[in-house]
Amino acid sequence: RLEEQLSRFVRTVLSYHTVGGPAPEDVYHGFVVGLCAVLEPRWRVMSERESGFGRADVLIVPSEAGLPGVVLELKVARRKRKTLEQALEEGLSQLRSRDYGAELRASGADPVHQFAVAFDGKTVLVASLEDAVSTG
Repeated sequence: RLEEQLSRFVRTVLSYHTVGGPAPEDVYHGFVVGLCAVLEPRWRVMSERESGFGRADVLIVPSEAGLPGVVLELKVARRKRKTLEQALEEGLSQLRSRDYGAELRASGADPVHQFAVAFDGKTVLVASLEDAVSTG
């Protein structure tokens, strides 16, 4: 469902010229953080926050224990260097190895959802770490 919604927003809101520019990662990052800002104040939306063994692109931390929390790791495909699927797998690998959910667990978030999101122009793929672990 997240993939469906993000795809719709990217197709209808973002310009191909913007995401095709010299820093598409920054465009997608700002776009996603902006979309998540509507979750305030029940959730705190944090960008590039240290958690676990690195910095998560986006953390969505509940304001009270027992509510779900979310980690988003954003990746961009690179023409001739990295496919959309490779970018998605890179994000999942980073989620597995860096434990970005640590801060969410410490704040009492339950459950903690972790998603890799890969972008290529106006195409978006999303994979849940939970699904990736359970299916192989």
